[in-house]
Amino acid sequence: MLQLQLQLQDLQDFPPVHDWSQLPADLLIRIFVDLDVLNLFSEARRLGHGPYCRNKSPCLLYSSNDNDPNTATLCRLTNKKLYRVMLPDPPPLRSCFVVGSCHGLLTIADEQSKLHLVNPLSRAQIALPPPLTIKNVRGCYTTDEVLDSYHLLKLDLVNHECDAQAEPDDLTLEQGCFYFYLRVAMSADPSSGRCIVDARWTWIDVDQRCYSYNDFFYNDSNGLFYVVRGNGEVHTIDLNGPSPVVKIILRPMAPCIDNNKYIAQAPWGGMLQVWRYDDIVEEGEGRAVQLEVYMVDLAEQKLVEIKNLQEHVLFIGFNTPFFLLAEDYNMLTPDCIYLTNDYMDYIYSKKFGPRQVLVFNMKDGSLTDLFPDSDSDFWLSWPLPIWITPYYSQDNKG
Repeated sequence: MLQLQLQLQDLQDFPPVHDWSQLPADLLIRIFVDLDVLNLFSEARRLGHGPYCRNKSPCLLYSSNDNDPNTATLCRLTNKKLYRVMLPDPPPLRSCFVVGSCHGLLTIADEQSKLHLVNPLSRAQIALPPPLTIKNVRGCYTTDEVLDSYHLLKLDLVNHECDAQAEPDDLTLEQGCFYFYLRVAMSADPSSGRCIVDARWTWIDVDQRCYSYNDFFYNDSNGLFYVVRGNGEVHTIDLNGPSPVVKIILRPMAPCIDNNKYIAQAPWGGMLQVWRYDDIVEEGEGRAVQLEVYMVDLAEQKLVEIKNLQEHVLFIGFNTPFFLLAEDYNMLTPDCIYLTNDYMDYIYSKKFGPRQVLVFNMKDGSLTDLFPDSDSDFWLSWPLPIWITPYYSQDNKG
């Protein structure tokens, strides 16, 4: 597992002609009203009464065939209304791997597999440390000293070193992102001012079982990350001291790894796991075929299957999982899970294969398409559609 702490000064500058994030807040609010963009915000604070406008209304972000390569479409689920937003360039959206979203920010990997945090509304961007700062990644260069590809070295989990004797994986610059990043989790909103400096990725290797992680969430109340492995085992990771501390709080729950697992903090208390089973169906299409939802019982060291979310809805995929109370949003069905495609084996083998956005109804166990009447041009296969709750920071920090 890799850990990173951010420096707010890493914000990149953009040409003034394109950078709305540098405009005064009152002018931005006026522009958003005129363009109907402010309708994205379900809780917009009045100017002077708070530092930001946060949207708790979920949107599906994707690239549409009728837009230019760097324009993203936001589909607001509560009314199916579409909004177009131009992202900063470079990197162009259509060439990126969108590997996560949290706090209204997209995490994208560019053509060289370098990570960026991007706010699609303010267009602010933070460049994260490059892959060459990962412990087991080496660069391969041309005779002109231009980065041409990567070598991914094998890691020895016992001796905590790279295995120099094993043959490394040869990766193109674009392929690297599929090997370097499986999930991105944040401990804080970068615009909050709570981020601290780190120039490199740090390998968390304090336990031999710090691998095969499927999903994360950060608990702001105790400052810990909660992580689920492919076998259902749950770890806490404490990054607050001089070195990481990993504790195993739930024993393995599955004898084999045959599904993808998510972990989320439940609004009503405790945490749950979602087990998602994907399969290759018609015409080689990768699709979710079954979901199981469990509450985690730490005292009894077991999982308890549940059939409702206490009138909430849950959003999963490459985004950090999040809950909403269904009664606050029309067109959202209580006790349902809204999911996008994140079946990595299928995505890697078929980058431009069909993508689904599905709804799992926990009460009757059904899986249905969220947009059953849309044609194949509703969204492009790449980048991957992802859930996001748009956010505009008056401080322009992301």
